[in-house]
Amino acid sequence: MKRAQVRSVAAKKSRVKPRFTLIEKDYLGGKLLEFPGMKGRIVEKIELVTSHDYHCISLSFRGKKTLHLMIDPGFTVKAHFRDWTDGEGRSIKGWPPIVSAGLRLS
Repeated sequence: MKRAQVRSVAAKKSRVKPRFTLIEKDYLGGKLLEFPGMKGRIVEKIELVTSHDYHCISLSFRGKKTLHLMIDPGFTVKAHFRDWTDGEGRSIKGWPPIVSAGLRLS
């Protein structure tokens, strides 16, 4: 009896999606990737690091956890903070474009 219970528990675990497996969704002209396990976490700080050989967006969460998004060289980031409560996406703040260190001319 114990052996049958162990098998059913193992079978249930194999059907459960891993907690941090990326979720890929269709997106007009590309794809959208969702990072599971991040929902409900409280963001304390967001940093953008750009140097000649390392580019990263780092999200620091409460509880000393971080999500690092490493980016290959050659990018421009355009940041906009928007309010979607009315469904219109009203712009609250925009920042000048940030160009990766590898693309800077000076």
